[in-house]
Amino acid sequence: MGQASAFLWAYAFEGGLAHALSDVTLEAELTRPEGWVWTHFPLSDQRARLHLEGMDEMPAAARDMILRTEQRVQIQFNGAWAYGVLPDFERDLDGRANAPGRLLFALCEGRLITARRQALRVVDEMRREAERGDPIATPADAVIRLIERYVDVSEMRLHAAAEALDRVEDHMLRGDGGEEGLRLGPTRRGLSRDHREYLGLRSALHRACAPRAAHGVEQLSGQLPRLAQEAEDLDREAASLQERARLLHEEIDTQITSATNRSMKALTVMSSLMIPPTVIVGAFGMNLEGMPFATSPAGFAVACGLCLAVVGGAYWLLRRLRIMS
Repeated sequence: MGQASAFLWAYAFEGGLAHALSDVTLEAELTRPEGWVWTHFPLSDQRARLHLEGMDEMPAAARDMILRTEQRVQIQFNGAWAYGVLPDFERDLDGRANAPGRLLFALCEGRLITARRQALRVVDEMRREAERGDPIATPADAVIRLIERYVDVSEMRLHAAAEALDRVEDHMLRGDGGEEGLRLGPTRRGLSRDHREYLGLRSALHRACAPRAAHGVEQLSGQLPRLAQEAEDLDREAASLQERARLLHEEIDTQITSATNRSMKALTVMSSLMIPPTVIVGAFGMNLEGMPFATSPAGFAVACGLCLAVVGGAYWLLRRLRIMS
């Protein structure tokens, strides 16, 4: 595929097995009755947008949805075509999943068209598997596997979040919750963000199970109830972890508050014990005539003894009133 290609990559599938296409071979493969073709477009490239605008065989609603980079997760049907928006994960240079992404698609019996704005993880993993010889029978099967792979990656992310919560809980039970509370924040934000994604996928699949009009993409619609159940399980697990993270955060806040209260109590007791000797020292420090023990050699010792006696009396009174335990 040269620099003039409007697509990122294209594959022709025959017997489920893929082989790469160029601009020249793509047009020939599209006219063949056997197999099917998968073409993937970068929406950040103007050449790709112009190419998509000229695809009159695609329903206008599907074409418009792809070109405006629709963000709401959905699956729609129009005659022999199915189209929509699937959730994915933006990936970094190492292939790790980062922020949520969107994969736009349109399919018919012999063709699958996908498009994205940023580099995505799930669709790229599917492409690599196809290159390695993993068979994909039909365009509908490809979309089903994209959703299944997204669920698999999401389950790994939830497992990592659960392990992070386990570590926070262990530290909290050992009394180290203050430091772990700082690490809990990113986990909570990630779970909240992912939960919104899973809820959107679940809602989209449930709506697609009962389309408003008849269509001819039975292979896809037949798998939607199973996929909807998987998305519901994913959403339920994310909600459970989100609730657990919230409870842990509240418990850590309680521990921090208790520690602060203990510190404030200790400071209050110390201040209460120091007030009487401060008053005594202040009184004896007045430079006035007639101060007691002013000329006595034992005056300093008497004043210190008086301070200790007053502190001891204040300490006894605080213990008696059960202010100090």
